[in-house]
Amino acid sequence: MTENSPSPGGVRITEEERLLIARGAELSARAEHSAVASSFLSPRQQRILFDSALREKRADQLFFWGGCLGASRRMAVYLPTWILSFAEDAPPASPAQLFTQDRESYFLHLLTVAGMEESIEHCCGDPYEFLPEKLEEIQEEGLLSAFVHPLLLKGSGFRALSHRDWLGSLMSLGIKREILGDIVIWDDFHAVVFCQTRGASYLISELKKAGRDAVHAVPCRLPAGFVPRQQYTSIHGTVASPRADGVIRILCNVSREDAANLIQRGMVEINYDLIEETDRRMEPGDIISVRGYGKFRIDEIGRPTTRGRLHLTAQKYQ
Repeated sequence: MTENSPSPGGVRITEEERLLIARGAELSARAEHSAVASSFLSPRQQRILFDSALREKRADQLFFWGGCLGASRRMAVYLPTWILSFAEDAPPASPAQLFTQDRESYFLHLLTVAGMEESIEHCCGDPYEFLPEKLEEIQEEGLLSAFVHPLLLKGSGFRALSHRDWLGSLMSLGIKREILGDIVIWDDFHAVVFCQTRGASYLISELKKAGRDAVHAVPCRLPAGFVPRQQYTSIHGTVASPRADGVIRILCNVSREDAANLIQRGMVEINYDLIEETDRRMEPGDIISVRGYGKFRIDEIGRPTTRGRLHLTAQKYQ
C-alpha cells in the first residue's frame, strides 16, 4: 500500500484509493443512459466513493448493492439520471445513510417504480429454515441480477466447513477478491456466496474442494427480502478511558504499546475511516476494523466500576 495522503475532504487515503475515486467518476459519466456497476467493494471503499459523490453532488444516482439487503461487500451501482424522475421521499444523502437498509429499500423501490426490477417482498418466518431454491441456470430477472448473483455452495455433509474454508477454496481458483461479495454461512455444510454474474459460470465449473471436503456450487434464488444473519463473539473488559489505544488493547488482546503501534501504522479504522490518533475517543455504536485481528462493534463503554474504570462491551464479527 502506498503512503497515505489527505483527500479533498480531509480523510487520509492511499493512492490506490485515489484511483478508485477516479474510476467512480468514470462510471458515473458512463451512466448517462443505462446503469453501470463497479466490482465488489469493501465498506471502506464504499465510504470513499460515497463521500466523493457527496462532494460532487451526484450521490443521488449512487446505489450500493451486494445481492441482498444488509450485505457488507457491495457494488457501486451508478443509475442514469432519468431514473431520478421517479424519485420521491428520498432519504437524505448523508454519510450516516450509507449503510442503512432504509437507503437500500428506497433504491429497490425506485427501480421497481421505474420498471427495472420486480417488487421485492420481505420474507415471513425464518429464511434459514430451508435451503435456497436451486436453479438450473443463472437467471437475470432485473437490472441488479445482471450485476450480482447468489450461488449455493454445497459440501458432502460429512465435514463442517467454515467461512475461512469457503473463502480459501474460492480464492484458490485464481480469482480476485473483487469478484466476490459476502459469503453467508447457512449451516455446517452449506453457504451462499454473492458473485459477479459474469464470473458465476467459472465458479460453478471450477469449485470442487473446500477444506478437505468435496464441494460444488449451483445457482440459487434466495427467499424474498432475505437479510443475512450476523454472528458475533462477545467481548467484555474494563478500560481507564474511552481512548482508542486502550479499547484496541481489549478488543485484540494485545498490550497498550502494541495497540498504539497498530494505530500509528494505519492498521485501524473507525467507521471505515483510518485513524492515527491513539487518544481518539471511542463511542457506543462505533465499528472498528483492525487489520489482522478482525472487525468489532462497540456496544457499551462508560459505565464505571467500583474502582473507577469503565465497563467495555463489544461484539466481534464472525
